[in-house]
Amino acid sequence: MRKIKVIHILTDTNIGGAGTLLINYLRCFDREKYDISVCLPEGAALTPKVEEVGYRVIPLKHGHDKSFDMAGVSEYKKIFKAEKPDIVHTHSAFSAKLAAFLGGVKSRIYTRHCTFEMPRKLTTFPGKQINGLINNTLATQIIAVADSAKDNLTETGISEKKITVIVNGVLPLREVTPEEVEAKKRELGICDGDFVCGIAARLEHYKGHAYLLDTVAEIAKTHKNIKVLIMGRGTEEENLKAKAKELGIEDNIIFTGFITDLAPYYHVMDLGLNCSYGTEATSMALGEGMSLSIPAVVTSFGGNPYMVEDDVNGYLVPIKDPHAMAEAIVKIMDDKALRDKLGAGARRMFEERFTAEAMTRKLEAIYDAEAKRIKVK
Repeated sequence: MRKIKVIHILTDTNIGGAGTLLINYLRCFDREKYDISVCLPEGAALTPKVEEVGYRVIPLKHGHDKSFDMAGVSEYKKIFKAEKPDIVHTHSAFSAKLAAFLGGVKSRIYTRHCTFEMPRKLTTFPGKQINGLINNTLATQIIAVADSAKDNLTETGISEKKITVIVNGVLPLREVTPEEVEAKKRELGICDGDFVCGIAARLEHYKGHAYLLDTVAEIAKTHKNIKVLIMGRGTEEENLKAKAKELGIEDNIIFTGFITDLAPYYHVMDLGLNCSYGTEATSMALGEGMSLSIPAVVTSFGGNPYMVEDDVNGYLVPIKDPHAMAEAIVKIMDDKALRDKLGAGARRMFEERFTAEAMTRKLEAIYDAEAKRIKVK
């Protein structure tokens, strides 16, 4: 059988979770079996990373950072006509899903990357029925990156039979030298004896950073050695910096901005955090931390309960509850033996559930089944 021809489509101009996930896939795909190209907006930040791992990028003129763009539908149809893919795999690109259907592409897959509370208009009549009809028609297979993401899909009318859950997998973060770790500590102002937590997430309200600052303020009353790395950028950045100053915890909070190489930062961390309450599926940041035996304290929202188990690799706490999160963090801070046990559990769980290799093999099985269904020869 010839190679199965697949086109992935992302409309993001910046690198988000979907882009990072795609790179993990691309590094692990069987290149002898699949001929893969990626459609990205012209000038997208992800383009050099895709090309660096050896894949072709098809630049898009329309639909940048949009799920739907009418001009994009025509552009995608032209691309599909010229490329003749067996499979079109979209990531939050409704224009491409529609174009693939209209253009006669026989296998149309899309991935649901997030989890959030669905609007009532999509979970009740007639919105649920309309949404289900559209998406069940446009997609031949759907990937959900967490059980909670699958629940989002089914409650809006999408057939459970079309959905496969494949949790996000990550590549282990690279090892760094002791000298690199010490240099990063000096750069960040971290001293011997500091307990370092870290959260890598967009600085948006639904990621819960504001509640985290309240948590740190509570902990700092008795544990002045706590330091928290807030990694990322977003619309809440200035508000969070102002709140940290207002709470008097500027010395405990380190805003790093956007980071391209997380490894040195994670190697100075003792504990990972996730405070989401509005959208979260399978956090790749938590998975990357687990690859380095870093335990975590996270909210019990979305896909977090699948990633963190109480007393195994960390603790779950209710959303928007700074006191509960503070108690869990302090429990780990004060007990080195517990911290070591949870770290070992984190590494074990990473190897069992969250490797990029295992994730990619599951996706390839779907591609193979689709290729058989549409009789790729």
